[in-house]
Amino acid sequence: MLKKNTTELGKVISEAREKVGISQRELARQANMDCAEVSRIEAGKRLKPNVLYLKGIAETLNLSMVDLMKLAGYDDIDINWGQDFSNRRSTTDYQKQIESYEQFYFDVLEEIENRRKVDFAIKGGIADLIDKLELAKTEKKDISNDEILDRLKELIPMIRPNLEKFDKSKYPSFDKGLFPKG
Repeated sequence: MLKKNTTELGKVISEAREKVGISQRELARQANMDCAEVSRIEAGKRLKPNVLYLKGIAETLNLSMVDLMKLAGYDDIDINWGQDFSNRRSTTDYQKQIESYEQFYFDVLEEIENRRKVDFAIKGGIADLIDKLELAKTEKKDISNDEILDRLKELIPMIRPNLEKFDKSKYPSFDKGLFPKG
């Protein structure tokens, strides 16, 4: 299983390097490592590359350090071990976290706007009902309880979605390693 992960790791790095348009030698230079090590990693001959090498590769190729560590066979304990997580996260990891918060923020704003529209519709329905009652009172007419009940029954289902909690599945992802305590 480790070989499959490592082969996938080599493939991901190779494809990202080619997409950026740099050679193995240039990747090695920018990642501060030996060119032969880049070749071994891409070929799947290096089973579990050094974390510092993966960090250099992640930063150079704009890849997620966490994703590279997982492909290299590191487990969650390896990825999150220790107090200082900064050497186990790349700029891309931080960008992904920020993007998930941005998306959540915009989703919440949209949800609030939708609920506000519903609130205005409900307010309008209640205002119409009040107007009918006041008009009936002024003109000394009777308004039936059934008419009032029917209108209230139309408004109640409109209120229900606004009373529901936000869907927790839409909350942003949270990577403890990006914001460690302590």
